[in-house]
Formats: sequence, C-alpha cells, structure tokens
Amino acid sequence: MALRAYRFPFGRHHLFRLAEAGAARAWLGRIAGQVATVAAVDREPDHTLNLALSWQGLMALGLPEQSLQSFPEAFRQGMAARAARLGDTGGNAPEHWDAPFGSGDAHLLATISAATAEARSGAAEALLASLPPAGLDLIDSLDVALLPGPDGRPVPVEHFGYRDGIGQPSIEGSGIDAIRGQGTAGAGGAWRPLKPGEFVLGQPDETGEIAAGPQPEALGRNGTYLVLRKLHQHVARFRAFLRTSAADAAEEELLAARLMGRWRSGTPLAVSPGGDDPAAAADAARNNDFSYAEDLKGVACPLGAHIRRMNPRAGLSGPAGASVNRHRVLRQGLPYGTALPAGAIADDGAGRGAVIILINADIARQFEFVQKVWTNDGDFAGLGGEKDPIIGANDGTGSFTIPRSGQPRRRIPSLPAFVSTRGGEYFFLPGIRALHHLASAGPPMPHPTPEAPP
Repeated sequence: MALRAYRFPFGRHHLFRLAEAGAARAWLGRIAGQVATVAAVDREPDHTLNLALSWQGLMALGLPEQSLQSFPEAFRQGMAARAARLGDTGGNAPEHWDAPFGSGDAHLLATISAATAEARSGAAEALLASLPPAGLDLIDSLDVALLPGPDGRPVPVEHFGYRDGIGQPSIEGSGIDAIRGQGTAGAGGAWRPLKPGEFVLGQPDETGEIAAGPQPEALGRNGTYLVLRKLHQHVARFRAFLRTSAADAAEEELLAARLMGRWRSGTPLAVSPGGDDPAAAADAARNNDFSYAEDLKGVACPLGAHIRRMNPRAGLSGPAGASVNRHRVLRQGLPYGTALPAGAIADDGAGRGAVIILINADIARQFEFVQKVWTNDGDFAGLGGEKDPIIGANDGTGSFTIPRSGQPRRRIPSLPAFVSTRGGEYFFLPGIRALHHLASAGPPMPHPTPEAPP
C-alpha cells in the first residue's frame, strides 16, 4: 500500500482498541506474516490485509517513551486535535464525527481489500477468529465498495458520478511502469517518477535527503503514515446546485466538469475543454498527460478546480510551483453507502460518501498542507478566499471563478458544502520488520496524554 494504490473493488475497515498490551503484541507477531507485501500483491490474491496503528495505539502497546517521542508532532497529536488546521470546524468538527472517531480509542486499523464481497467476508471472518480472547476490542467496522453500474457490476465511479481513481503519483522503485502525467514534468515534455522518500520512510526524497524517521531504525524503515478520512457526500445538494446554476442539462455537465477539472467520464478539461471525450478518459497514455503550463490563466481548466488544486503540476509560478512535488500524496478511496437514485434531488437522509486513505511520509508537509493551503485557504493561484469547490469547507458564502477567453470571468456565488467530514485519524503503517519489532516491545509504561496544539 505504501508504493501502490490497490485496485480491489471491495474493502472493510476494522478499528480496534488495544485493551491489553501483551495479548495485542502476541497477536501482531502471529498476524504479521499475513500482511500484504508488494510481492504478495503481484501474485494477484483475492484479498489483502494491512495493519496500521495510531499514536495512542503505539502507547497502548507499551512502546518506550524515547520511541514514541521520535514520531512527528502531527502524528502524535492526531487528526482531531488538528481539526482547525484541516478546516474541520463547525459541522465538520470532531464533536460531530461518527463514533469512534475523535475519541482516541481507534488504536489499530485493519484494512481488508478484496476482489469480491465473498472474499471480503471470508477474510474478515478469519481476521476476527484470529483475535485473542481478550486484548483487542473491535469498536467499528465499515464496508466500502465500488458502486454498481447499470449492469450491476462494480464501476470506478463515486457518488457524484465522476470516474474515480485515475491519477496517482508514479513512484520510483514501485515496480509499476511510469505513466505520462503521473510523475513530475521535466525538460522537453519528459516525465519522471517521484522519489520514494516522499511516500516511504528511510528512502531518498525529492531533495535527495533521507528524512529522520521513528526510532529505532527497525521500527521506522520502510514504514509510512496513513491518513484515513471518512467523508459524507451531499449528493442531492450537489445535483440541485448544478440544476439551479445551469440553463440546461448540457450546461450542468460543463459546470460539473469545471468544478472537478474533469468531465464525469474522467476526461481532463486540460485535454478536451470543448467537450467530453470518453476515448481520452479510457486511454492511460492521455488521461493524465497534461501539465497546465499552457493554461496558466485557467481558461481550459479553472484555476480552482478540484484536481488542479490536488496536483497543480506546472500551473503555479515561483516558490509555490517549485515545491509542488513535496506535497504529493498517494490516494486510495472507495465509496460507502448506497447510491442516490438517478435524477433524485431530494435528500433521502442516507449515509453515503467515501473512505479515503492517503499515504505520505510527512503528514504536515503533505496531507495537511494540501488540506489547509490548496483546499481551504492560502490564496491558491491568486484566488483569494475561494476554497476547493468539491471538498472545501464551503458554507454558502463563497464562490467559484471560471475564467473565459475574450469574455468577463464567470463567478458562481453561494457555494455550499458538498462534502462533510465524518471522522478520521492518523496512523503509522509499519513495514513487516517493524511489525515484528512492535510484537516484541517491552511491558507497557504510563505515558502522558498528547497535548492539543496551541
């Protein structure tokens, strides 16, 4: 998971509280051999298992204080304590999150990814059967899966109707051939993969350095940080907004494309601004092969469009443009909940959205920077107080600007929130060697409660 985004259509996230350190450590030692590796994924299994621990979870395992304090501040404090930085305020604040998020009890995340619903259920049953009689308390399980298409088969489309999972960073040493547009743009139109240290600890990053990681070395090397976000999607609100902001169905689709930066087929506006081109969306050699360098004013793809904010490519100037590669994340997400019936613009009250997993070597520099600066503030691309139109913390008072060639720009007012945070946590995703190290940790010692940020 640290080097590759999985393509399994089904998943289940289990959250555990570690109630007894000795039993939990012994279980980690037994289960470590079942955790997915790159070699195992290459054999195309019907399911995989990944394990990650929060800082409270590492405390509960009895990790020595020296090791605990070697983790970065953002991870030690956890997502709930850093909510203001992330735009998780008001209705998105931790006090409104779904249990158990925000409680500090989400110590261990066990994620099963599977090729079929049956494989998911079988793997989950085996996982729970492996637990000791006491020591790990299951506090939540959340099923995720691709939504069914017209023929009932799973399709990579999220609840707003956009094709999902198209763009991922190409990473040096991942074993996957680099695809144009998924790495970083070089001279003469060339592309190169990003350095692995942006995603995996103990490896060279984009500066050529190897950043300090958790200690001892057996714990930190080849680990990474996993950000989990549970996001509720206001699908009816999104559809109603398109309808009231557009003159007809064709203009609705154009507005939807401008908000996202892609047509709902996945065709990038930067490649086909004049109309949808499903053939381009289906072509891996074309659907990410753009840089925004020829569209610095945002006429083809608006400057504030969602995918342009998530990866500005060569579309920013000055120091902001030079540092883009230091803020990339590896993203994987699957929907939860059933789809709102086609055409419905009344909210049925059901829970639906996505559980997003983001992999990065530095939570503050990567995920938090993107969330705070590129998503919610920071005058992204000179847009002032405008926020991301899809996932930003909008409240009905903001706007979205659409530049137009030879015409005054169009500003769409009263942008509501289309996505709300329903929970999340920061986890450490250890390598196999680190799992064995954690399994052999000494007896638990009392540790202080992490302080909230100033």
